[in-house]
Amino acid sequence: MLTIGLTGGIGSGKSTVSQWFKNQGIPVIDADKAVHRLLQSDSDLISRLIMTFGSDIAGETGEILRGKLGKLVFADAAARKSLEGLVHPRVLDHMNREREVLENSGEKVCVWDVPLLFETGFEQHVDKVWVVWVPRDIQLQRVLKRDNLGIHEAEARIAAQGSLDEKCQRADTVIDNSGSIQETIEQLIAAWNDFKKHI
Repeated sequence: MLTIGLTGGIGSGKSTVSQWFKNQGIPVIDADKAVHRLLQSDSDLISRLIMTFGSDIAGETGEILRGKLGKLVFADAAARKSLEGLVHPRVLDHMNREREVLENSGEKVCVWDVPLLFETGFEQHVDKVWVVWVPRDIQLQRVLKRDNLGIHEAEARIAAQGSLDEKCQRADTVIDNSGSIQETIEQLIAAWNDFKKHI
């Protein structure tokens, strides 16, 4: 089974591209959704996170409160590294299992939607990497508008994900999402048609 690793930075429009794949009937395995499920239901992971970051990050029913955890780690590189060390191996296992189910059902291609594809080393587990790119100024404007953050918090979140320009240098395919939706779709159609030649 061929796997496209889809990545980009916060505010780059990766979700738009991910939705385009879904609209084509291509299965998308979403790392953020995997994290969300794990933080609600993986009791061993939840207990390890509470031991590491304190009971304030847990809700009344025991689930991890992502907002509180996020505020703790985005401003603290060491805390973020601790979090990633606990969460990323579980996410990789989860995504590999989902891919195996798809392959067993006869699917030939899937997409791994992973914001931190390079930062986690997950690019080693996919066949091709597609990066969704926008200039940093547009990225910042979109994050400020969408997430209702202050400028310093928005910049910290962008910085936490690494440079989009550097990601582009490591990509097999770059989708420039700084223009209109139609321009993005045209690039996706061309890139997908090229990719299909290798299936």
